[in-house]
Amino acid sequence: MNRFLICGASAFAAAISATACAESVGGLERKDRRALETIDGVASHYGSVDVGDGARLRTIITIPEDAEAPLHPLLFTQWVSCGSIEIRPNGRPNVLRALAQASGLALIRVERSSDGDSVGPACDELDYDTEVDHYVAAFTELLQDERVDASKVFVFGSSLGSTTAPLVAMALQDAGYDIAGVAVQGGGAETYLERMITFDRFYLERRPDDVDPSAIHDEMNNRIRFHYEYLINDRHPDDIAKDSAAMAAVRADVRGLGETNQYGRPFAWHQQAAKRNFLAAWAAIDAPVLVIYNAFDQFEAQYGADVIVNTVNRLRPGTATLVVRPNIGHSDDRFETIEQAYADEGGETTWREKADILTAWYRELK
Repeated sequence: MNRFLICGASAFAAAISATACAESVGGLERKDRRALETIDGVASHYGSVDVGDGARLRTIITIPEDAEAPLHPLLFTQWVSCGSIEIRPNGRPNVLRALAQASGLALIRVERSSDGDSVGPACDELDYDTEVDHYVAAFTELLQDERVDASKVFVFGSSLGSTTAPLVAMALQDAGYDIAGVAVQGGGAETYLERMITFDRFYLERRPDDVDPSAIHDEMNNRIRFHYEYLINDRHPDDIAKDSAAMAAVRADVRGLGETNQYGRPFAWHQQAAKRNFLAAWAAIDAPVLVIYNAFDQFEAQYGADVIVNTVNRLRPGTATLVVRPNIGHSDDRFETIEQAYADEGGETTWREKADILTAWYRELK
């Protein structure tokens, strides 16, 4: 039996998947006896990979049911927040479901440590460097799967996955794989310090009822000092807060900054991300690039997307494409105003439109 396949789920097998595969699937116990994911026209093959540091990660390879030969892989790197990336039977439709059905590629996902069925250190304690190492180790093993034709490898990063995607692609390229294309949405290639400063800029600008525009200048200078100490000098936010009343005020008001983590990930995760040279990775990847920027993104500025596209096109003219989607927020919802987007009020989902953009691009490159 193939080491990656103990159970496969398809629409046909849905009726038996919850019972036959509830106890052990692909070398890992099934948590909470959940039914396996089912996607019309697609078989989801569950497995697991030992990444060598005590973590064993759930893997899912989705293959169209009518596939007659191994398919080129599409490796997915995900957003910052912890949580399973299985496609739930009654969950909100998303771009992963559409890519599994329409891309013509073998969509490969890896659940992070402790997420989904994965075992190992808690995801909310996992640092950035370890997360990247896990991706590289898992994908390297999965590219040997008999269902996969690894002669061309595609990578897609979503949100914070837009920072891990080029690092993973560069590592695989260095290992001898032909990277056929890298697509990202929700992040750019500015430094992580710049990225987090932009987060705060948007936080101050896009709440017109709460922020006096004349106060933004001094407030941003304080926040820049805070983030430099936090991200570059690796100081704990509580220690920075002791420096002055201004730093204490910033510490109390940075979006997503909790007592022990930011956006659900430990401070070390963000501090390690700040040491990574994303632009160097993009410069090194010898492959076509697609960058999708949602113009009403609540976190990212278009500058970061422009950095990727402009740099790649200077080095390899005509190989990078930027798609700007008007009125669309970070999570692919459409809004009437940028303030509504920031407050996440009344959005209309557009995930299918993004899937169509990605699918058309992959088909051109296959």
